[in-house]
Amino acid sequence: MENALKTKEVSDLLGVNPTTVQRWVKYFNIHCQMNEHGHYLFQTPQVETLREIKGQLSEGKKMKDVMVSNNSVISNSETQEDMMPTFKYEQKLEMMMARIEELEEKLASKADDVVTYQLLNHRKEIEAMSKSLLSIEERLDQMDEIIKQNIKMPLEEMPQKRRSLMQLFSF
Repeated sequence: MENALKTKEVSDLLGVNPTTVQRWVKYFNIHCQMNEHGHYLFQTPQVETLREIKGQLSEGKKMKDVMVSNNSVISNSETQEDMMPTFKYEQKLEMMMARIEELEEKLASKADDVVTYQLLNHRKEIEAMSKSLLSIEERLDQMDEIIKQNIKMPLEEMPQKRRSLMQLFSF
């Protein structure tokens, strides 16, 4: 393992991002050694396989169409079938994002409906209070009129109960 290269060294050698190297290793199931930290260590055959992959991708092939002929790839067809191609992943991601946006719109609409309902109820309550207040004002006005009329009336002409109250509070 003296000539083992790390991911960063291989990415510099190929002129690609280190995450691209990691993605290719996983996608094409390239068998690599790992150090004690879980980092990939590449030997010459794996580097050549990655160089071949880069060449085919540079020609315009899609990852699903790239053919790898090196024996550094584990030939496990079940693993290849289990992997989801990037375009399918992106389609599913777009579908999920569209669904999230739809749910957000529904949530905003529901919130608007709730606020509208609450405003209408508050408006009804305010109208009811206004009516009560007007009724109270009218009764107070009537009472003021009665009091004014009773004050003008001589004490002897007032009904007995009112006369008692008036005498009680007069000085």
